[in-house]
Amino acid sequence: MFTFRENTNVMRVLFLIGIAVFITSCGSTFVDYDYDEKASFESYKTYQYDLREPTGLSEFDERRFIKFTDSILEAKGYTRTDYNSLSILIQASEYETTSRNTIGVGLGGGGRNGGVGVSGGIPIGGREQHQQITLEFYDMDHGGKLVWQAISESNVKVKSTPDQRDTYFKKLVEKIFKKYPPKS
Repeated sequence: MFTFRENTNVMRVLFLIGIAVFITSCGSTFVDYDYDEKASFESYKTYQYDLREPTGLSEFDERRFIKFTDSILEAKGYTRTDYNSLSILIQASEYETTSRNTIGVGLGGGGRNGGVGVSGGIPIGGREQHQQITLEFYDMDHGGKLVWQAISESNVKVKSTPDQRDTYFKKLVEKIFKKYPPKS
């Protein structure tokens, strides 16, 4: 049988675990990578975007994504040109969801041989936009063959400011390019 003091300590630990789970669940971005192991990534020095089809991003978000991608590729020694060795294709899909984060509230009581409990969840965080972005690199020197792909999945707040969206896309692009070029 637990004493009041032990019960309080258990509740504190559970509360801290709940806070940790809540913090880590917010704003998570997952990126999955794949690439052609035979591709010679050190030979690629020029690139251009294939924007013949809509990317699926809003015009402002597309500009943000391209701006931060340019910045990272230039830092890696690439040059954006009309005659390129890599063609970059961006495809995005989005859908809106209500936040799955809730704060649990519960009441309970019990006597010697019986107990009653009531609980419920209060939604927090508002609506979110689930976004999947696929970034593909095609080798134009070898017939337009796919050589690298990153697929990111993340949630974006629906009512975010332009500054918040800039920050989001900067971090997203940094995470996407974390494993580019692949290590041989």
